[in-house]
Amino acid sequence: MPSSQKTTKGFATGREALEQELADVQTRLAPYDELVVERDRLTNAIAALDGKASVESSTGASTKKRVRWEAVAEYVAENSGSMPAEIAAALEVPSQNVQMHLSRNEGTVFEKRRDGWHTIDGWEAHRRDG
Repeated sequence: MPSSQKTTKGFATGREALEQELADVQTRLAPYDELVVERDRLTNAIAALDGKASVESSTGASTKKRVRWEAVAEYVAENSGSMPAEIAAALEVPSQNVQMHLSRNEGTVFEKRRDGWHTIDGWEAHRRDG
């Protein structure tokens, strides 16, 4: 057998062994998937409260950095009197994004009161998504 074929076969065998080892590790880690998701959610909520962009999760996926004003309005409608940092943490987005939507839509969708932000009756008429 030529040496190039031996080398190719050696690489294939090595790759198969590594793939099997990776599969074994993933099987052993499976019970911890829920904890990883919860850790990422909490880490991103803290980042949102600090006004930072969302951090990358351990799975390599980044949480959302953008939010539509409709999502902010839905949260505020269900949680009247919310503050921007609270909304941002719940939606897992930077607080600057929430503040921008609140300010931009103040008087048509949102109303700022002493106890926090509220939606204005009939705000749904301004929705872009129906």
